[in-house]
Amino acid sequence: MAIKYVSEHHSSDDPGGLVKTVLDMGSEFPGPAEDIVMTWLLRLDDDRDPAEVAARLLADYGYAETPLPEGACGRVIELLRETADNKAGDRKARPLRRGGRRGRG
Repeated sequence: MAIKYVSEHHSSDDPGGLVKTVLDMGSEFPGPAEDIVMTWLLRLDDDRDPAEVAARLLADYGYAETPLPEGACGRVIELLRETADNKAGDRKARPLRRGGRRGRG
């Protein structure tokens, strides 16, 4: 069953418009930032590279190089920047995997 998001900010880079909603909230966003970024990652289609998508979101939303805002919203941006810096071709460790017990090796 496909999920249908109704947010006006929904896109393949930001399923459900979750990141845009948090950024629009700014200092009003109570957090936790880690939950938002994890939810965003889990909503991405399997064929999407999180590093590329995060870099594009930051650029599209105007947060690629701006100073971090205070609070949980700033932490969301920080985590997205860390994700964007984790380019698949640059990884020295094993690539990120999905899955439970079958993903362990």
